[in-house]
Amino acid sequence: MNGKLSNIGKWVFGLLALITVALAVYFYMDLSSDARTNMLLNWGYILVILGIVFALASVCFTAAVNGVNIKKLLIAVVAIAVIAVVAYMMSKSSFDVPYQAGEITYSGKTHGWVEFGLNFFYVTFVVSLVTILFSVLYKAIKK
Repeated sequence: MNGKLSNIGKWVFGLLALITVALAVYFYMDLSSDARTNMLLNWGYILVILGIVFALASVCFTAAVNGVNIKKLLIAVVAIAVIAVVAYMMSKSSFDVPYQAGEITYSGKTHGWVEFGLNFFYVTFVVSLVTILFSVLYKAIKK
């Protein structure tokens, strides 16, 4: 069963990559068209949504096949929630500050959510580095 799913995944990835390359070539043929820019941006949105759907489906499928360890699942959900709260608290003041890029002014809400996303990434990165360091040191001491 996994072999068939792996092959299907490879074909789907190949098809999406082929469509992306074709759209990129079409986009760069004439850079002055706003319709082409919107089309390429919309394709990017579709790819992000498909990535999220496939990631969630993969987790659900793996849980269904291998069984669910509720304790590990709850630890992961609580860890993600704690990281999200920390990232939100770090970016809370940014929700009141508008952001201007050239002629376009973004609202404070947009600026705050971008800051939240960046802080979430930074906190997750630091936590993963600390976890890796702890794991390596623990295994070295244990031997």
